Amino acid sequence: MSFRIPPPPGAKPASKPPPPDPGRGALRARLLAARLELADREVRSRVLRDRLQRWLHTMPLQRLAFYWPTRGEPDVTAAIATWLAEDPSRIAALPVVAGQVLEFAPWKPRMPMKAGEFGIQVPDTKERIKPQLLVIPCVGIDGQHYRLGYGSGFYDRTLARLPVRPSTLGIAFDCGRVKSIDPKPHDIQLDLAITESGTL
Repeated sequence: MSFRIPPPPGAKPASKPPPPDPGRGALRARLLAARLELADREVRSRVLRDRLQRWLHTMPLQRLAFYWPTRGEPDVTAAIATWLAEDPSRIAALPVVAGQVLEFAPWKPRMPMKAGEFGIQVPDTKERIKPQLLVIPCVGIDGQHYRLGYGSGFYDRTLARLPVRPSTLGIAFDCGRVKSIDPKPHDIQLDLAITESGTL
């Protein structure tokens, strides 16, 4: 997959979550509120889902991981289900918290699910896969593809520790686009991002 950006030179895995950043906390709260206040969130989510589906058609991959939507995140589940249905050899997965990092459990439509960490649904299976692509939700995303999440650092730690880093695609609404999240040394740059108005 040709769009990958290598991790910064000398990047090291974080051993524990970084301390809270008061400035980021205020930005996060503002962006979350803006997302929840979108009167046409379902329409925007559908547009974003269609963009993702078209983009996936251009990519030669068989294994990806995405996210189960929560807290007003764009719901791209239908796009992933369509992608799976087009080729029986394809595999999709959802993140499962394993200590300080994420593992990825295979998912199919209508499979048994259970509540995981933070009450988010995860596949009810012990099986794990190694995805070629991570589709990652973003509270905020800047023009350099640095992501603002919920502050727990799971994706950053996971990407820093994987021996072979998958490609990364951020998903956000336009209201989550910011000039800069003021990236810190532990922040890992995503390869690409998609909002309802296009790619960045």
